[in-house]
Amino acid sequence: MSIHWERVEEIFHATLERPDKARAAFLREACSQDGALANQVADMLRAHAAVGDFLEQPALELHAETLAEEDDALPAGTSLGVYRIVSLLGAGGMGKVYLADDAELGRQVALKFVRHGFGRAGIARQLRQEARILASLNDPHIARLYGVAATVEGIPYFIMEYVDGERLDQYCRNRRLTTNERLELFRKVCAAVSYAHRHLVIHRDLKPANIRVTQDGEPKLLDFGIAKLLDVEPTQTSAPTMTLAGMMTPDYASPEQVRGETMTTASDVYSLGVLLYELLTGERPYRRITRTPHEIAQAVSQEEPSPPSLHRRELVGDLDNILLMALRKEPERRYLSVGQFSEDIRRYLAGLPVIARGDTWSYRSAKFLRRHRVAVTAAALVLLTLLGGIIATSWEERAARREKAKAEHINAFLEEILNYANPYLNPSRRNGSVPTTSDVLDEATKRLDDGAFADEPGVRAELERIIGMSYYSQGNRQLGAQHIRNFVQLQGNSYGPDDPRTVLASATQAMLLFANGDIAAAEKLYRRVLPALRSEHRRGEITTDTLSEALCDLAYIRRTQGDSREAESFFREVLTLGPEFRPQSRYLLGMTQSTLASTLADEGKFAEALQTARQAVAMERAEGETGMPAYGFSLTILGGFLVDQGDFAAGDKALKEGEAIFRKLLSPTHLWLGDNLRNQAISYYQQGRFAEAQTKDAEALRIYLESFGPKYDNYPTALLTKGLILNKTGQSSQGEAILRSAVKMRTESLPKDHFWVAIANDALGECLTTEGRFAEADPLLTRSYETLCRSLGPQDPRTKEAARRLALLYERWPEPESGGKSRL
Repeated sequence: MSIHWERVEEIFHATLERPDKARAAFLREACSQDGALANQVADMLRAHAAVGDFLEQPALELHAETLAEEDDALPAGTSLGVYRIVSLLGAGGMGKVYLADDAELGRQVALKFVRHGFGRAGIARQLRQEARILASLNDPHIARLYGVAATVEGIPYFIMEYVDGERLDQYCRNRRLTTNERLELFRKVCAAVSYAHRHLVIHRDLKPANIRVTQDGEPKLLDFGIAKLLDVEPTQTSAPTMTLAGMMTPDYASPEQVRGETMTTASDVYSLGVLLYELLTGERPYRRITRTPHEIAQAVSQEEPSPPSLHRRELVGDLDNILLMALRKEPERRYLSVGQFSEDIRRYLAGLPVIARGDTWSYRSAKFLRRHRVAVTAAALVLLTLLGGIIATSWEERAARREKAKAEHINAFLEEILNYANPYLNPSRRNGSVPTTSDVLDEATKRLDDGAFADEPGVRAELERIIGMSYYSQGNRQLGAQHIRNFVQLQGNSYGPDDPRTVLASATQAMLLFANGDIAAAEKLYRRVLPALRSEHRRGEITTDTLSEALCDLAYIRRTQGDSREAESFFREVLTLGPEFRPQSRYLLGMTQSTLASTLADEGKFAEALQTARQAVAMERAEGETGMPAYGFSLTILGGFLVDQGDFAAGDKALKEGEAIFRKLLSPTHLWLGDNLRNQAISYYQQGRFAEAQTKDAEALRIYLESFGPKYDNYPTALLTKGLILNKTGQSSQGEAILRSAVKMRTESLPKDHFWVAIANDALGECLTTEGRFAEADPLLTRSYETLCRSLGPQDPRTKEAARRLALLYERWPEPESGGKSRL
């Protein structure tokens, strides 16, 4: 059973702002009608008071005490809101993890419960700042964080994607993977960690138990960023202490993590080094007779790890050097990024020189000879091949060094920005204030504007892109667009307008223009870069996903401008690319097919549109995509068609299922949620459930205005519904004003004979009929019906609705001056 956690948190913070003596009275007044609420807030206040003591305890002692806690496990069948406990999956330092059924979405999830010792108040305070960022991580190798809730006792728990798979180390052992196979699998793990680092999220607890490998051999990382949510806030203690979150798995902790210092991406590099060491040798880097947390921490801080080749001779050489570089005590001497770590492994697998070894002539030559030993058959050929190889390798390494230097500068800058929040490295943060993500981005922007990387446009361009997309993900579209413009300009200056890198940058800018509502500018830019995108896609320089996203955006723009036929051609082009999509991107196909269905309906092909929408939903179900936002999108499209057809039971069911998905996975102001609510409002209106319709429509309008503004193509449709509801509830004059506003929007943005204009005029005509202004309603209803007959056909549900309204006019009009009855 869940609680209204936001209300508890609100009163908790308000109480903290009062002096100690006034808190009890304020709490009684704020919760006067709700004793349970008062108890929850009181629990949080007591937990908050205990945080100070928590920080003063020695970290290892606290760790041992907490691990010794034995909470009662929840029995199978226990209900927590929509979740029903199936079984206990496991228990660890943070708490217990349960497998649960999600009754709303028909899926299984993992519920991670937090131990009492962590302090519930700290989690609640950081939830809004951090959870959305973690939930936005959308990588196929990262298990999703769906949200956070709490029990009636105030115990918080995380709702996470359930991954059915084996632990990484067990998977490798059970299948007896070779060294190279383990390295390839490990590189997929690195790719996921690198993706999160680019979004300014550090894992903090990388270990085999947090990496599961599915039956198809794909790794999934669990608990990404959860340790950060469980970390208590910075304080002004005289010396840093190690929080429980920072010491939950000492075997894989970095030296700075053991010491309680601020963690950066280098901490994850170290943990990955331990992980790979264990995968390749079956042993840990430090030999200890006993395994107490204190001895492990001492070894991590002071002892040098044993070379992996001591355990397996075949690892001598490059793999020794790669692992030992990742495990260096000093963060600045490790790999500068997880991407660089992974790249060195790739180079090892390809027989290329690795940066973890000294860059000597003999080393490069030996690597070259090893790669080409079959071709070296005579002494003269050896000499010529060696000479050519040295030249080729030197050129290759010069290019690699340039890219390496670029990556190093970028990662060093990002690490510096991450350290901006560290009170021990940044004196301005020693007042205990906690910087937000926006603060960090603002600081990064300031440093770039002050001239950082002025002489390195390639580095500056990549940083502009990272900062721009980060601003955009935070909801600051204006600053996001500004940095992306800088990114495109720098790419064009460096490589020229026709280079694939500049083309990709321009496509990113077009996407942001489209997202910001600047439709005309987005269309102009997309049309300019689309031929180049198609050409580069044929050459293999850009991915199918990138080309498809551009085609879908342009198709959507053309549809909103009234050109449904061109929109249809773009959508069908995307569907022909289906076999080329990566598995993790196939969700785009369902979305494309659903939007194609809407486009077909625009062209009057309602039966084909309904069938296409059904196929999209069936395809996503067959591919197991029912827990994804894209599935909710397809349900929303199908539900709208079912409502138009008059099948309200099936339509409402699909729409409510889609709404539940959006409420769990998306922002409360996401346009897809607004579209879903708008379709529900239309359904309730047609069923005569006007109060419910008004509630849904009002929320949809609010979402549209907050997320996109009145230029959003479905905004006038929601206005029409609002006006019609007012007309049906005795407020026809107010309804008429709103309907006229919607007609104006449609007329100004679309051709006068577009069916959306006709639908808007038709709604206004119904309102005028209600008001008894029959002569004014007649031309509107007549022209609308004729237009819809031409564009959609007489059997389309919207045409039939126009016919009904026209018939109603003639029923109510005692003496029609125009003799319009014969027109129907």
